[in-house]
Amino acid sequence: MTTTLELPEAALTGLRDRLMGTAADDDKTPLEELDGLSDSVLAAYWRGYVEASKTGATGQELHIAAFGASLFAPMIAVCAEISAVRNTLAQSFK
Repeated sequence: MTTTLELPEAALTGLRDRLMGTAADDDKTPLEELDGLSDSVLAAYWRGYVEASKTGATGQELHIAAFGASLFAPMIAVCAEISAVRNTLAQSFK
C-alpha cells in the first residue's frame, strides 16, 4: 500500500516565498538558502506556515503569523513530513 503525502498549498507557497526573499537578501539562490537550513529549523518554519495558513492570512500577514507560530514550534523532533517538504521546495526552485 502506498500513501501519498499532501502538503498544504498555502503553507508551501508562503514558505517558498520566504526562502526566495531571504535568499535574495543574502545574495544566494533559493536552493542555497534551503540547503543551509537544518531539518529542525525547516520543521519550525514549516509548522509556522502550516499554523498561519489555517487562519486564512495571506501576504505579509501570513509571514508575520508564521514567524510567531514558528517561535513556539516544539524542537524535540523533526516531523516525518520534513523531507517531503524539503524535496518539494527544492523541486520548485529548479
